[in-house]
Amino acid sequence: MADALTRILFQKLVSMSGDDYEEGEIVIDKGRIVETRSGTSESFAGVTQDWSDCLILPGFVNAHCHLSLSGLQGKVARQERFVDWIESVVTENAALSWADRVEALHREARTLIESGVTALGDYFSYPELLVEYQTLPFRQLLFLETLGFQSALAGEKARSVEDLLQEHPAGAGSLIRLAVAPHAPYSVSPDLFKALKKLADKMDCRVSCHVAEVVAETQFLSQGEGDFLKLLHQREVYDPSWTPPGVSPVRYLEQLGVLQDMVTIHLNYLEKSDLNRLAESNASAVFCPGSTRWFGRRTWMPVKDLLDRGISVGLGTDSLASNDSLNFLYEIRLSEEMVPELHRSEILWLATVGGSQALNIEKLGLEPGQPADLIGFRFRSSEEDWWDLPFDRDRRQVDFSMVSGEFIFQKPNNKGRNQ
Repeated sequence: MADALTRILFQKLVSMSGDDYEEGEIVIDKGRIVETRSGTSESFAGVTQDWSDCLILPGFVNAHCHLSLSGLQGKVARQERFVDWIESVVTENAALSWADRVEALHREARTLIESGVTALGDYFSYPELLVEYQTLPFRQLLFLETLGFQSALAGEKARSVEDLLQEHPAGAGSLIRLAVAPHAPYSVSPDLFKALKKLADKMDCRVSCHVAEVVAETQFLSQGEGDFLKLLHQREVYDPSWTPPGVSPVRYLEQLGVLQDMVTIHLNYLEKSDLNRLAESNASAVFCPGSTRWFGRRTWMPVKDLLDRGISVGLGTDSLASNDSLNFLYEIRLSEEMVPELHRSEILWLATVGGSQALNIEKLGLEPGQPADLIGFRFRSSEEDWWDLPFDRDRRQVDFSMVSGEFIFQKPNNKGRNQ
């Protein structure tokens, strides 16, 4: 957190949640925004950073990622059956060395930083990686990914998650908070779902889950048949006491009493009634366009329908086991192709405020009192619309990014001028 009183001059600032400003300044003190205004003060007692040819936006929020799988890039092939892809991921992930895992995590974290990500929602399964996440400069909500289809193990697994939550409380000013992630309806028992939801309520932390990702998931829940049944038997983790609920994945989670306030990932296959269930449960959603495209999905999250029902929607990259890149600017541009009914300014809302709302992390924007997490893009001409800058096909980096008032990235040879 930067202690010095600082102001940043800009050409245009778009808060994404309130007023916009032209040719002004944003004043930052102790990592938080003090004031944003058009026009500049004649005298200023602190440090001035001149980015007066730039657009300033809130930092991007990558609301769903698996950084710890970054070492699998290029090692997992697309498969016709989703369960075959899962098996490949499990095999390659087990073979990945710890050194390669850590190196790839830091390399791809840099990709996120350079492409404007200042907040991350990440799924991870290795508590030993917490020491690595703690070195990363952006804000993080880390979901402890948990699997377990056998109900007899639910209590033991929930206690392990609780121990980790208690061992790593979020301190004042910490950029990291832990949360809970039962993996998916086909890999988590009803008892474990309920135990993790109860734990999350007790510890006041977020719950997230992969939901309605593939047709086979609906087949498994509605009929108790198909690829996931075979996979559970093959891995010797099926619970014969489990009874298929005969409903959609969203309805199943609602019946278990765990859908309330859940961060739902993917939602590719929804029944029309599921939209209302999500809205009534105050659930949020994360759309992962790069992963969806990588798999060749023909059906994907009805983003506009969710937004029309007041559901918060963010954007995520997913992992390099199911995406070609973690560059967040790529995700934004792909979103425009896949959800053409949204204006570019609306897609940028998903990438910023939508993501922070979906994860329910500290309110992020560019209003007084909020953390100074922001990114900048240089204008190329006076006629350019602000919302076009992040969609430039040749752009792979923001011009700068800042978290809690400190620069975490400035484009080489393209830095703001101190005054």
